[in-house]
Amino acid sequence: MYAKVSKKGQITIPKAVRKKLGIGEDGGVLFLVQDGEVKLKGAPAGRAEDLAGCLKKYARRYVPLKKARAEIEGKIADEAAREGLSD
Repeated sequence: MYAKVSKKGQITIPKAVRKKLGIGEDGGVLFLVQDGEVKLKGAPAGRAEDLAGCLKKYARRYVPLKKARAEIEGKIADEAAREGLSD
């Protein structure tokens, strides 16, 4: 199949290809470039709610945002002081 590239560098993926890759409305495409060739993988759309909590098992512990920011600001200030960049 052939698809023409627009002035903006865009192409339309033919319907038959979208169907084979399982790409529906709001889905996406992953471009894999290997040895001068491009391979496409379908990335079906999903609801953000479906992702809720999926990384929970990787979290060490809950840290409130204000506390995390304060810790990061402290580390940056300490590093700047060591480098002589403090105010």
